[in-house]
Amino acid sequence: MKNSINRNPRGWNRLHFKNGKSISGKNFNIFLKKYNAHYPVRIFSSDYNLIKKSADRFTHFNILDTTNKPGKNCLIMKIIKPGSFDGKTYKPPILDINNFILAKCISAKNKISYKNLNKKDFKYSLSNLKNINDLKKAIQRRYKKSLAYLSNAEKLSLGVAITEFKIIKRY
Repeated sequence: MKNSINRNPRGWNRLHFKNGKSISGKNFNIFLKKYNAHYPVRIFSSDYNLIKKSADRFTHFNILDTTNKPGKNCLIMKIIKPGSFDGKTYKPPILDINNFILAKCISAKNKISYKNLNKKDFKYSLSNLKNINDLKKAIQRRYKKSLAYLSNAEKLSLGVAITEFKIIKRY
């Protein structure tokens, strides 16, 4: 089993998005700079739609670790079509660049074991993530294609990262 996950695989230097019927790309550094953002947080469309419109805070869980840094802004972006990574070949996700959230990272914790999570960790999470079992199912679903080379047990053994955001603006 691998101990780390390549967070910037080859090909992740552009944001890929749907423009009409075609797929286009933009340099993601230029796009992020426009919004004074550090990094994009990519979320499946079904999960993105669960972020309450009235919410001013949001807790995001992802596998192992996060690149988010407290005090830095990020863009929470909806995935229109998931990408994949089999350990060698990377296929980037297609993102919605017209509907996203600008947020400030309040806190970020890495490599947290599931057994160390508590009720308050889920307070501002998606409405379908209210306990550890829900989170485990979500992690397996989210990383089914992007980390296809790892078994579900291996994915869960990596633990999670928890990032808490203050929502600044919706686009």
